[in-house]
Amino acid sequence: MVCIYCGGNTRVTNSRAAASSKQVWRRRHCSNCGETFSTFERPDYLGSLVVKQLNGQLEPFSRDNLFISVYESCKHRLSALNDSEALTNTIVSRLMSKTDQGVIERSRIIEVTAKILKRFDKAAAVHYLAYHKV
Repeated sequence: MVCIYCGGNTRVTNSRAAASSKQVWRRRHCSNCGETFSTFERPDYLGSLVVKQLNGQLEPFSRDNLFISVYESCKHRLSALNDSEALTNTIVSRLMSKTDQGVIERSRIIEVTAKILKRFDKAAAVHYLAYHKV
């Protein structure tokens, strides 16, 4: 990976796997400018997963779209951004454990998201379900 400051080559000085979210945290050091920074690596679901819509049409899965819908439902919270990131990671982990050859039913996404939101914040779950019908 290239340095975010100067574009030089970097080396990994520390690395840890985040078991629950399938991410890897890495500490990197630039051999050119000497700066140190952190990165998170996670799977690219866009190219690997598809969502089966109610009409049978297949569309690429977008973690960003899921995050936005969770964030919109959690906007009333002071820590909406951090909460939404953690909730999205939890939802994606749950969906990945139940996926069948990379195809996820839209109704399954809604069901899992609503269930997780309901446990976390009932108002967020109600808001989410108001905009996402099965």
